Amino acid sequence: MEIIELFKDSLTYPTKDWNKLLIFGVLFIIAGIFGLLQALGIALSQYIAANILEIISAIIFIIVGLIIYGYTLSIVRTTVKDTDDPLPDFDWGKNFIDGIKLAILHIVYYIIPVIITLIVAYATGAFNYFYQLAILSASTGSIQTAPESLVASAGLSFLTVFIIAAILFIIFGLLFLIAKAVLAETESLGAAANFANVFKKISKIGWGTYIIWLILFAIILIVIGIITTLINAIPFIGAIIVLLIVKSYTEIFSARTLGLIYNESKE
Repeated sequence: MEIIELFKDSLTYPTKDWNKLLIFGVLFIIAGIFGLLQALGIALSQYIAANILEIISAIIFIIVGLIIYGYTLSIVRTTVKDTDDPLPDFDWGKNFIDGIKLAILHIVYYIIPVIITLIVAYATGAFNYFYQLAILSASTGSIQTAPESLVASAGLSFLTVFIIAAILFIIFGLLFLIAKAVLAETESLGAAANFANVFKKISKIGWGTYIIWLILFAIILIVIGIITTLINAIPFIGAIIVLLIVKSYTEIFSARTLGLIYNESKE
């Protein structure tokens, strides 16, 4: 499938079943409500009732979040198995388990860049520089009193850490997307966590094709983000529209387009 056709399909796919899109949107609203209740519980943590509210809200928020996460995986799975299938039905238990699997996979792929970034930060003295600047700021009220040599060394250290972290997270982010599709197809965390297998899948898609797809995907998400910001400017109703329609549409679109680009590895 051509890249343009792939995105045309993905952009229209969420609207083929408005009932499921809206049900999915309701899940985002529920997650949003309990996210706010959790924040309220934290703000009023001096009260026992607020602490209970915080715990209950956090649990419900996590459960709903995992169901949402899992449903996106089922969309990828449906796309990978048959591109003509409509949006999959909700299977709360299956979606929840898939959400847990996807969360674990997320940790597996991002723990490596996190660890390497921390090692680089330690090796370049970033932690020490940060501590020194924090002490100076606390004692003098400003880091402008810091010696130029300290500021220069700290800046170089922070820049080095930032560049390396950015490169690592981009690379592992590229791998994670295809690993998610592998998990959807095989339902195996082992297969999805097999870096060699994921690299092989990307090679079959074609690195050039994959990068072009990612760039166009990012551009579309930016446009949706701008639209979201404009809608959010509408008091109260805007937030509901975003959660009920825009957010659910975006997640379905994202899962669909991932499944379609992954299918290129099977041709």
